[in-house]
Amino acid sequence: GIIAEKAGATELTVAAASTHALKQELEQRIAGLNALRYALAVDRRIVHQDQPLTGAEELALLPPFAGG
Repeated sequence: GIIAEKAGATELTVAAASTHALKQELEQRIAGLNALRYALAVDRRIVHQDQPLTGAEELALLPPFAGG
């Protein structure tokens, strides 16, 4: 999707202690990401609040999508 295009990859390795720190790091590394609306999923669940990360989680950035 658009986020992978901006990142130039479908996977990135990033070290972060929390979801908030992860978003900050990604927004610094991926030009224009901070201007997009996206959700962060941790172990296939969308998170809305900051939570600690151990490094064993599966993380995904989800662009906005529409359904019917």
